[in-house]
Amino acid sequence: MKKYTLLLLLLVSAATYAQKAPKPNLNKALQLWTEGKLDEAKSMIDAATTYEKTMNDAKTYYYKGLIYAALDTTSNEKFKALAPDAFDQALAAFAKGDEMQKGKEHFTQDAAGMPILKSQQIAYWHGQYINKGAAAYQEEDLETALKDFEKAQKILPNDTLGYFYAGFVANGMENYDKAIESFRKYIDLGGKSVDAYLSIINIYSGPKDNKEEALKVVREAKPKFPNDPQLPKVEIGLLIDLKRIDEAKKGLESAVAKEPGNKVLHFYLGYANASLNLNEEAKKNYEAALKIDPNYFEAQLYLAKIMYNDAAVIKKEMAALGISAADKKKKFDLDKVLVEKLKIAQPYWEKAEQLNQKDQEVVDVLFSIYQDLGNDAGMKRLEKKYKEMGVDN
Repeated sequence: MKKYTLLLLLLVSAATYAQKAPKPNLNKALQLWTEGKLDEAKSMIDAATTYEKTMNDAKTYYYKGLIYAALDTTSNEKFKALAPDAFDQALAAFAKGDEMQKGKEHFTQDAAGMPILKSQQIAYWHGQYINKGAAAYQEEDLETALKDFEKAQKILPNDTLGYFYAGFVANGMENYDKAIESFRKYIDLGGKSVDAYLSIINIYSGPKDNKEEALKVVREAKPKFPNDPQLPKVEIGLLIDLKRIDEAKKGLESAVAKEPGNKVLHFYLGYANASLNLNEEAKKNYEAALKIDPNYFEAQLYLAKIMYNDAAVIKKEMAALGISAADKKKKFDLDKVLVEKLKIAQPYWEKAEQLNQKDQEVVDVLFSIYQDLGNDAGMKRLEKKYKEMGVDN
């Protein structure tokens, strides 16, 4: 009987011993992480978070952060499946470890015994998500790219790169509020690229159709980038769009003085002067732009419009005349003047047509000129062009 009792006691003791979990070892957990044995490392560090002798040790949570960050980014699907929420677990573990460390930075050592700071390891984790997001963007998987860049933001909330890239991706997704929010965060954190401002400006002046807000952003950006050549031009364009022509003209005159070889500035100054009915000044501006670039279609088109103005006024006056003898005489006299004005305007419109063969406004006005001058050959040529363009004249 004693033999059976002793044997039973031995079996119970053996079973108890077998069921007793091994004590967690933080150094072993770190070693397993270093060796890439992430399944074993996870089991060890999970146990350490509940073991009385390690659960209050800051290193436990620092190591947990390292192990779970590795599980988060591993390409091994078996390991990745061990912790579907590894990203959030790693963030929480790092945060808790920092709080318990009370200002001192965690570190590990490389094979040569050199310290690797936690900040370096976090930067590497952050870089992995930046690279993943960039790769997804190259593949035009914008949704994945945005998620990756937003994870990078969570890893390093004060780093500008994740917000900068997220802004471009959100813009590409037509998520304009998210794009503005991301670019704004980038700027607030000290981002130095003018492209963030230009992107916000383009969103407000384009899809959001809020040119006043776009103008505010331009004027916010100009003092920060005093040597940027784009911002003054964008400001001028917005002022013209907002019908604040006088204000635009002053800025343009100053810009032309600084950059006399810039055809676009001459063109905009011409547009501003034409809007103020200063047609002779506008003509000089457009001619200056064409002197810089003889193939500048917009300048040629608007110059042609100025040259056609006198003819247009006469045609309108003639159309308003009645059928009395006096009106008929006046119409006859005006027609002579109209012919001269049309002959003056014609070569300007023909030059515009040469620069842009398929601009319908140019073809329409030129057809009207040929018609008024009785130029049958010109009309036939343009009728053929209308057919080629698929337009009924």
